[in-house]
Amino acid sequence: MVVFKNTVFYILSALFTIIAFCAGLFILLLMRCFFPERTILSTLRSFIVLYGKCIVFGLGRLVAHVRFIDSTGGREINFPCVYVVNHRAASDAFLMAVLPGEFVQIVNIWPFRLPILGICAKLAGYISIREMPFDDFLKIFRNLVQQKVSVVCFPEGTRSGSSRINHFHGAIFRAAQSEKVSVIPVCIMGNEDKPKKGSLLIKPGVVDVHMLPPINFAEYAHLSPFALKKHVRKIMQDFIDAHENRRVLHMGEKDSLI
Repeated sequence: MVVFKNTVFYILSALFTIIAFCAGLFILLLMRCFFPERTILSTLRSFIVLYGKCIVFGLGRLVAHVRFIDSTGGREINFPCVYVVNHRAASDAFLMAVLPGEFVQIVNIWPFRLPILGICAKLAGYISIREMPFDDFLKIFRNLVQQKVSVVCFPEGTRSGSSRINHFHGAIFRAAQSEKVSVIPVCIMGNEDKPKKGSLLIKPGVVDVHMLPPINFAEYAHLSPFALKKHVRKIMQDFIDAHENRRVLHMGEKDSLI
């Protein structure tokens, strides 16, 4: 049954992707006649988020159950910001559709090689930081911040496949501190086998995406970028350690959406 559901999910996802791409391309080409590039970019990023939500909360229900949990404690979010996310599986990028605000993702090289999705990511201004010096990345980051566009990053750089967070790379923390933006930790739990590295099989279960309280610049201004990345990683690891074994696995519980 699991294999059958996976097969149906992948077939429907492929068809939906083609239809969504064609419809989105038509709308964006039409918009070019009437709207500036900035508006078109914002619309494309909104399309990508909507597409991700359709996959995660629509077709994705065939194989897994995703819940977004606001764990900010009511703290106000100042945009733009940097979302710092742990990296367990290839599905992480799709799960980011639950996050508020306009954003781009910092991704590895391989997502740009995906048919259709890779094209959309490039057009939307998604960043492959491994292919550029830090100064070039900082210029792009600064331009995004000036346009009130947030950045989603996976500073581990590679999938951990477990509840243990790998070592963080420091570039995004240097950039955040340079531009004085808030840092928001985001903890994903339960998707390490959705799918496992080297496999396409998505095992059934519940995936939780927790958005933790923002860390504003005034709260970390005294820290070096190295100390900041250690601080954020500790917050995230402590949260995962405290909640991993207490997650409620009730499939009928209502999703919390933004």
